[in-house]
This record gives sequence, C-alpha cells and structure tokens, in this order.
Amino acid sequence: MNFREDFLTKQSLLKVILLFVSILIWIYFYTASRVSLNILIIFDLPSIINTFFTLNFALFLLLFPLTSCIAIALSKGDDLSLDILQVSTGILLGVLIGALLFGLGTTFLLFGLFYLAAHVILEILSHNKFKEKESRKLFSISNYATSRIGILLTIALVVVMIIAIFPHQRESAQSMEAGIVNMFVGDDLSNWLGTSYNINKISTKASVDYIVSSPEYKSLSTANNKVVEDFTDFMSDLSSDLKKPTTEKDIRQAYANLDDAKLKQQIFDTIHSIPLLIIVEEYFAVVFALLMASIAQLYFTIAFSLVGILYVYIFYKLFSEDEDKENV
Repeated sequence: MNFREDFLTKQSLLKVILLFVSILIWIYFYTASRVSLNILIIFDLPSIINTFFTLNFALFLLLFPLTSCIAIALSKGDDLSLDILQVSTGILLGVLIGALLFGLGTTFLLFGLFYLAAHVILEILSHNKFKEKESRKLFSISNYATSRIGILLTIALVVVMIIAIFPHQRESAQSMEAGIVNMFVGDDLSNWLGTSYNINKISTKASVDYIVSSPEYKSLSTANNKVVEDFTDFMSDLSSDLKKPTTEKDIRQAYANLDDAKLKQQIFDTIHSIPLLIIVEEYFAVVFALLMASIAQLYFTIAFSLVGILYVYIFYKLFSEDEDKENV
C-alpha cells in the first residue's frame, strides 16, 4: 500500500475529520463569546465582563485543547509523514472553513498559519517521544507534549499580536489610556472633584495654620501698619473659612472653569509626561503582546496539564482500538 492509499483509508480520513470538527467547535464558541482584541486594548471593562465571563467563552477554553490533544494521540503512528499530513490537512481545512463560516479576518488567518506550524512541530516532537524506549508511558508523553504545545502557542500569540498591533500601536496605546481613565474617572466627575477640593483644602489649611502660629506672624499682629493689618486680617479670614465644612457650592465655584473634557485632558497630559509610560507607548505592541501571552501561558499550563492529558488518553485509546480492529 502506497503513501496516497494510506492517507485515503477510512481510519486516516476519520482522524482528519476529527481534527477538522474539533477546530470548528472551538471556533464556534470563540465567536459566540464575541471576544476581540479591541475590547482588551480599549480596556472596556463592561465588554470584557460580558465576553470573557460567559458560558460560551468557558466552553471555548474547555474545548480549545481538543485539537492539540488529537494531534498528540495521532503522533503514535509509525509513519511520521502520514501523521503530519493528517494533522496539517485537518487543521488547514478547519481554519479556512471556520474563517469563512464565522467571518473571521486576517488576524485569525495569521494565527491559523502559526497554529498549523506549531502543530507540525508538535507532531515531530511527540512522534520522537513515542519512539523513545524509556518514554513509553502515556502519561509522561502526554505531559511532555502538552507542555510543548503550550509554549509553541504562546510564542504564536506573541508574534501574531505584535504583527496585528504594530502598524497602529501608538493609537492603540492612547485608546488603552483613554479606557483606563474612563474606567477610574468616568463621566460623572463630581466625586473626583470633591476629593481633589478636600485634599487641596487640607493642604492649604495646614500651610495657613503653620504661618499663623509662627512667631514671625505673631510679631506682625503688633505692627502699626495698614498693609500689615490688611494681610493679617486676610490670613485670619482665610483660616476661619478653611475651618468651615465643605459644600457643593464651594466645589462648583472652585472648578467653575473646568469641565470633564479639560480634566481628562489634564490627566492624559500627566500620563504622557511619565517616562515609563512614554516607553510603553513607544513599544506598546511588544508590551501588550507579552502581557496577554503571560495570561495565555497560565491558561495553557492549567488547561493542557489537566483537561488536555485526559483528552490525549481518550483519543489514544480510540485510535489504538481502531488500529487493532484493522489488524484483525
């Protein structure tokens, strides 16, 4: 039987279909959760909660390792080239048809390319591990392979996000800054203005009290000079005013010429003056990609080490039984 006939066998095509269907399943739940890179960049907290904390996204996280685990179970075959062809065909069909069915763009297709490359590498690593006499135990092989695919997918995410964000990284950085400011400041600035006024009032009162209680100031109160008398009266009135409770009228009068837009602009100007944040804005694509990848790596470690090993065991046994039946 030649290579082409091996690929067109019932068992081989079943493996391709399993890979293809597994990709369509997790793509469906990914799109159903309405997750996007943009809501993370603009730091839209309500949208983040409504997408990342949903049943659809939880099912996506649960089912995402499925394709990789099928690929690991496939790598136990004797013919590495055939295993790679099966995995490549199933993943390529799944990514392309999934992108067409669910309207995914070029960023997903780019990720699909790296996803395919990662699984080809995984197939080679897993196949070699299966062939090692000292590594015949399924658990050790599964643990090795799932850890490697987690690393490969993390690298793929970093590269894809850098490529996707880099052309407009300055605008993306400013969008994230605006999102953070809006999250903490919001549209109603009354509480922030009140806090700012009270802090300013406390600081001013401490300074006035220090001046009034100083020996130099007390010596001025005995001086017979109109200018000095006006100054001491002013300080006395100011000290009395600062002891009065703060009212909303006081706040409105203090910030009468400052609207929401001006205050937010002042916050942005302050942010842009911080040297560290200037560097972050300059290399935002890399910083953001590494931040997201660190979170993804934590997920890959948990998902593949727990659920992934179980998936590998199930499909390994399934493929082994199919091969035993064929050999009977």
